Amino acid sequence: MPSPMAPRLLLLTLGVLTSLGLSAQTPAPTAPPPTVTVRGSVSYLDPKTGKSDTMSFPTVTVISGSEARVSVAGRPDPKDPRGKPEASMDLVITPTVQPDGMISISARVSISHKAEVVDPKAAKRESKRDAKAHDGTLVFYSVLAKERLFSIQDSRNARRWYKLGAVIEGWKLEAFDVGTNILTVSQGPTQQELQLYKSSVEASASELSTVVTVRPGETGRVPGVGGLELSVSGTVSATPVAR
Repeated sequence: MPSPMAPRLLLLTLGVLTSLGLSAQTPAPTAPPPTVTVRGSVSYLDPKTGKSDTMSFPTVTVISGSEARVSVAGRPDPKDPRGKPEASMDLVITPTVQPDGMISISARVSISHKAEVVDPKAAKRESKRDAKAHDGTLVFYSVLAKERLFSIQDSRNARRWYKLGAVIEGWKLEAFDVGTNILTVSQGPTQQELQLYKSSVEASASELSTVVTVRPGETGRVPGVGGLELSVSGTVSATPVAR
């Protein structure tokens, strides 16, 4: 005669096997993205002295693929009683860890120099010349030809970097002629040619947009034009898991 415990043992065995099968199908938790610590400096030419100067930016630690913005003031002007800096730097940086362990660092650097005191009459003449040169809704200020980036000022005097295909106040950036420095924009059937207001050499002496890939711990250097150079390095660490 079969034991009454046999069906119960069979059910328990099936329950254990089912539990093991479900646990085997449960996916492992996804590891959080690593964090990247970026250090670096920017060298540039002082327009007053023509000598090279350097500004280091503070250490930046962000999650891989995230953007960080940094503003740095240079050394104070010894001739300014208020101690205003001779130059300042704005930096937008996005480090990303690649599958092979390399660090790809996207950076946009802008150097601003202290405005010179000018004669009021000369400033008035310059303003009239600018008003004539800026006759139109959009103003094409500068270009980084290699990166295909264009600095455009809109009707509200806001200036930003755009790529071809971008639309600004209804105007689409269509094409750029390197030989003539003319940017063609369109709005429906209407086309307009924007003449470059600043030369690319002048723009690149204070602005740089680039992507540099380095091994963790190594320093990459990207030269611009007019003495501008970016030096940057990065290290990778695992993001701690919240408990």
